[in-house]
Amino acid sequence: LKPLSRAEADGDQIHGVIRASALNHGGKTNGYTVPNPLAQAQVIAQALGQVRIDPRAISCVEAHGTGTSLGDPIEIAGLVRAFGLPAETGWRCAIGSVKSNIGHAESAAGIAGLTKLLLQMRHGQLVPSLHSRALNPNIDWTRTPFVVQQDLAVWQRPVIEVDGRPIEQPRLAGLSSFGAGGSNAHLII
Repeated sequence: LKPLSRAEADGDQIHGVIRASALNHGGKTNGYTVPNPLAQAQVIAQALGQVRIDPRAISCVEAHGTGTSLGDPIEIAGLVRAFGLPAETGWRCAIGSVKSNIGHAESAAGIAGLTKLLLQMRHGQLVPSLHSRALNPNIDWTRTPFVVQQDLAVWQRPVIEVDGRPIEQPRLAGLSSFGAGGSNAHLII
């Protein structure tokens, strides 16, 4: 990782650009592994605020996605709160987690998610989250704009109407990584 200007000057192959990053801590919760949904929403909103883009330009989120009945609903609630776009808007965003493919890599989970996003960007395809046919029953997916990526698909560039004209957007993604003990991080790539 290096600043874009230095990578360009060095003639490096650029796989992606981190446009924003945010970190925070959830503070005291009901347990060491219990996430704080407000802190997760705040860190995502902070990253979105740094790039000053329409949240609908984000077309993929690589979730922390532990696959637990407690953690995943909290993460989805934080995403819905941060994006502020209910399902009724018609905006949809693919969501997945590399953990379904490789397991929980503990401290390497964030870089594994980043690697997955960069490979998807390079190939213009969204890969499925394995073992996701049966969705978490503790999440009402009909009330969120997020759609679990269950099949290999072309990663369509979103089109957003600006001043009455449809404008194709670049592929942008969010990446969440949360740690036991309350650490929260979110990147916009």
